[in-house]
Amino acid sequence: MGSTARWGVWAVGIAAISLLFAATAGAAACNEEVVIGQTLAEVAAICPQPTLKEHRDLWEELLEGKKKIRSATSYDHWVFDTGPQEFMVSLIFLNGKLAELRNLGYGSMRDPMMPECRNGEGLALGDTMVDAYLKCGEPLAREKRGDKAVVSVEGEVTRRTSVAIEEWTYRYGPDLPGYTLRFENGVTAEIRPREFGK
Repeated sequence: MGSTARWGVWAVGIAAISLLFAATAGAAACNEEVVIGQTLAEVAAICPQPTLKEHRDLWEELLEGKKKIRSATSYDHWVFDTGPQEFMVSLIFLNGKLAELRNLGYGSMRDPMMPECRNGEGLALGDTMVDAYLKCGEPLAREKRGDKAVVSVEGEVTRRTSVAIEEWTYRYGPDLPGYTLRFENGVTAEIRPREFGK
């Protein structure tokens, strides 16, 4: 191998190590430097690219006679996972400001072909999007569906609340089944098996 080729291999290796170090250092800064109340933009300037992002626009209407009150909230959830040597960081933003910061334990090197994912045993109703991601990794496809409204009546007050719908599909090849998870406000409400290869 010529010296130019060897240099190219070294350069690629150094670049990969530098990216890994930057991501790990960024996650540590994300855990140590961000504070409740910071904006999405301020946190994005400190933290690396999130491993998992979830966004919902939520609304609620209260009807009492002819009086109607409507409120809206934007919800963003960012999760950072840089592997088994570092703590995962979970950030929740409400209306563009950081409202909650949590450690989720050590990250993991997930195998998306793990048997529990392929046969569906690892998936469960009530799992959050983060739970599904940690169990089975990134889905093959994500699709946002239109919100639905849930109506409840308490005395003379009618409450209409939005529920954000998103579906994730996992597929494992032409000879294995797949699964579509339907999330309602980030929680698994339905698991639909897919036919082999479809």
